[in-house]
Amino acid sequence: MNPKPPGGSPPNQVLSRVIGYYESWSYRSQCNNKKPSDMPLSELTHLNYAFAFISPGSYELVTMDADTPESLFRTTTDTKQFNPNLKVFISVGGWTFNDIGSVTQPLFSEIASSETNRQKFADNCVNFMNRYGFDGIDIDWEYPGAPDRGGKPEDTENFTLLMKTLRQTFNASPRQLGITFTIPSSFWYLRWFDVPGLLKYADWTNLMSYDLHGTWDRNNPIGAIAQAHTNLTEIKLAAELLWRVGVQPSKVSLGFGFYGRSFELADPSCSKPGCPFTGGARAGPCSDTAGILMYYEIQAVLKQVSGLKPVFDEEAAVKYLVFDKNQWVSYDDGETFDAKIAWANAIGFGGSLIWAVDTDDDKYSAMSGFMGKEVAHVNLAQKQFAVTETSIAQSLIGENGQDCKVLKDYDCKAARDLRCDKGFTLVGWDRDGCDKGDEGKPICCPQATAPKKCMWRGSGGDCNGQCHAGEATITKSSWGGKGAGFDGESGTNQCSRGVKAFCCEAGDWKGVIDGCEWSSCGGDCPSNKKEVIEAARGCTLIKAQKYCCPLDTPLHDCEWRGNWPDCPNAKCEIDEVAVVNDPNGEPGWFACHWGRQRTGCCKVSKPPPEPLECTVTICDIDPSACAIAGDAWGNKKRDGESLHELEKRGPPRQFKWVTTAGAIVLQWSLTYPTPPNYMRNLRNNLRGLARQWYQMRSRSCNDPAVRPTDFENLDTPPTGGQVEHIIPLAFVLGRFPAIANHAHHFNSAPVTARNPIPAGDPTRTAAIADDFWLNVWRSANALPSDFEIRQPDQYVNEQIGSMTNPTPFVILRDAVNAAKGRLEIFNRPMSPDRFEGFVDAAAAGDEESVESFLAPLRETVAVFEYLNDATVITEQDAGVARVQLALQRIERAIPQAQGLSAHWNEAYPHYFRQVSQFARTWMGDSIRYARNAFSAEEAPFRESVMKELKELEGKIDDLKYAFED
Repeated sequence: MNPKPPGGSPPNQVLSRVIGYYESWSYRSQCNNKKPSDMPLSELTHLNYAFAFISPGSYELVTMDADTPESLFRTTTDTKQFNPNLKVFISVGGWTFNDIGSVTQPLFSEIASSETNRQKFADNCVNFMNRYGFDGIDIDWEYPGAPDRGGKPEDTENFTLLMKTLRQTFNASPRQLGITFTIPSSFWYLRWFDVPGLLKYADWTNLMSYDLHGTWDRNNPIGAIAQAHTNLTEIKLAAELLWRVGVQPSKVSLGFGFYGRSFELADPSCSKPGCPFTGGARAGPCSDTAGILMYYEIQAVLKQVSGLKPVFDEEAAVKYLVFDKNQWVSYDDGETFDAKIAWANAIGFGGSLIWAVDTDDDKYSAMSGFMGKEVAHVNLAQKQFAVTETSIAQSLIGENGQDCKVLKDYDCKAARDLRCDKGFTLVGWDRDGCDKGDEGKPICCPQATAPKKCMWRGSGGDCNGQCHAGEATITKSSWGGKGAGFDGESGTNQCSRGVKAFCCEAGDWKGVIDGCEWSSCGGDCPSNKKEVIEAARGCTLIKAQKYCCPLDTPLHDCEWRGNWPDCPNAKCEIDEVAVVNDPNGEPGWFACHWGRQRTGCCKVSKPPPEPLECTVTICDIDPSACAIAGDAWGNKKRDGESLHELEKRGPPRQFKWVTTAGAIVLQWSLTYPTPPNYMRNLRNNLRGLARQWYQMRSRSCNDPAVRPTDFENLDTPPTGGQVEHIIPLAFVLGRFPAIANHAHHFNSAPVTARNPIPAGDPTRTAAIADDFWLNVWRSANALPSDFEIRQPDQYVNEQIGSMTNPTPFVILRDAVNAAKGRLEIFNRPMSPDRFEGFVDAAAAGDEESVESFLAPLRETVAVFEYLNDATVITEQDAGVARVQLALQRIERAIPQAQGLSAHWNEAYPHYFRQVSQFARTWMGDSIRYARNAFSAEEAPFRESVMKELKELEGKIDDLKYAFED
């Protein structure tokens, strides 16, 4: 019985994931020299660099040999500049690495054999990928367990453990990293792979469904007979090995070869598959290896030798060719690729892989046949890398909205059901032309350049919508569209006068128009700015507004496009970007007919600076900064204080405060779960626990993208994860009792032994006397027996989380938790001396210090991204409500406790507003210091740093709790 593939895999997905392996040795080839940028980058979804080796002892990833430049790693990942959707993986291992007798062959087995080695290797992989910008790793351990190839029986289980460690470590990384692994099509070697076990941690596996036959067959039972190395009949049998163990086809990428295996026939008169061979065919002129011909070499044979007729073996879906009487080679082309892809699509394979994209000819013949369409010549791709005014303009189009459109002919639909055409993405909607307030028409932008953070501006009867600095005006309307996940300053009621503006955050375009502004009607530009274009913009016939930009603006040669009366050609040239749209354009022109507008277009002389990447965190700079403990007043230890002096997470923590009479009250928190405790609770299926943790998913210095991430497994906590009190202990056990006792809020400053008294604004609620705090609040049996916990302060503490009530906790990335903890006690995320030291060093040319001073700024943004996550907001609101109910219950049980819940209702919003204001003030002050340090034109990294600072500055107003909006 031939096993059927497990169900559930969608069909027609083979070309949805196209992985091209790039042979690093082709970079230095004398006759087939191919750079990574020469690959068909538009057609690939993934580019795999083959191969990196592992250095014995250190387990660090290195080049294959001394002849391969280390810079090729970065050159390969730089291909993402051409295709921003391309993922570039590092493939580790390969045949030479795994060849028996080599110094590297035992390394995979050695690394996988112990947790220490596995973790060391995984950490090295993350560091390597962060250093060079790789998006994932492909493990090519070819022969685990195979005794004839140096394998050990324990390799099978250990390989799965290695994959598990990689997944855990990658999940702890600030950005999402992929994991794949290769598997052979031969049962003899495949039987040593626990494929289902490996796929618990890997994203998919790459099936090497080529090299089914070669000259090595002479030593196998099949014998020395010529066979096609990509025979579909045998590929089907190899795939059945996977179906037998329950592997889903969607988790497998099917392999395709851009080369052929060749033989020298023993008898030229016998040339069909199955005829005997004497050895490998002659080496190709470039590949220079007997028994193999690259695709470009096969194409050369077909062109150079007239009269050759390849034979199409339709059942095997492969072609073979005989030339020079006894030279035999099998290979694939468009026809055979089609047959294989049709079968694979029907089965439900999740993607495809190509070995190797650099073995194609210079016309991309194999890739064109594989994709079923003509693939552009390499020279067209190379032009895109040139920094010209055209390439600059094309990179900005979309960010300024000039390719976006409102689908006015679209039928009115509920906003939640609106869709855009293929290749476009929905960025908003407009009610114009629709009767119901929740219906509208879509606003669509090209997927590749769609702007982000769009909203309708303009409210009230007169609307007067205007986009803010750094935003692009996409369209205008009297109606607008708010709801279904899209924001606006008002609803969908029609303006009585004026219009609303649909505005989108403009990315790099913000840097181009930074400092530009419109003058008043008839006004002039100030002395420090120059006019780049003027527009009627509603002024009287003889007056206009001037667009005034800094003297060094990159905008130049601005022109109005679109001829009256119909203005059908109001489009910018290929080397221009749109700056403004206006019915009249320049003053003195009649308005375009049919509601059309003219377009003001400018050339751009220099590209925006490259964005910086941030992978360094506060914890990397100073591990002690990420320890949770502090002194009894709730303050963090000073920067650089050693870890051994800091208390561990989990055990009770001490908090002090001072009563009105000067007595010191000492309170202890309840114990709470450590990360391993938390994971144990998850494994025991304790209800109510979050099954995700929060980490920074982006390397962007201004947008850390804090997102919840599923735990891949529950055996160990994610690296870098800490158990987080969403409502801070320092407030509940330290500040709140003092506020209620003194009837004053604290100022926005740390509480210290020298400054322990709340001396800020008075509360509306009367003070609760010292007697309650000294004799009741911490009394073990002050509450009646029907309370689960009879000591009032511990009963309140229980509401925000403990070992017996772990559901309020989440696991948060340590650096974000550290920044949050410091802000909550009004400590700066980084001390001024250290921050300013890093800034000054960076401005003097120390590149590492750039990331170091950006780290606390980035992590402050991350804190409020986390706090504004919907799940975190819900839990914070629930925690606040639980504390309030607990205090009300205490009030009912203890007469002296009256006023506790009223104080809570005053104290917590006042406190959280102070925290967010402290964060905004610190961010603003720090950014100003850094900007001043980089003010000199000759400062290293100036443009990139200034860009990041501007982006960060634009986020300051967002550093708020959800209830503050």
